[in-house]
Amino acid sequence: MSTPVDRRFVADAAAHRRDAPRFCPHCAGDLAIATEFWEAEERRFYCSCNGCGWTGEITPTGAMATGHEPEH
Repeated sequence: MSTPVDRRFVADAAAHRRDAPRFCPHCAGDLAIATEFWEAEERRFYCSCNGCGWTGEITPTGAMATGHEPEH
């Protein structure tokens, strides 16, 4: 017997599947975990990579990516 779907969270679950990071920003490998949480109005994903051991937070920026050039 299947568990009934709580329709209050269907849109949130769909947004999580759509927006969750899939690749490590350090090595481009598959992420092991991407846990979503909110800080005020900002959505954040706590992520971990099994490939290189990187852990950190990724904050979606919307339709446009913003960032900085790392030092060489």
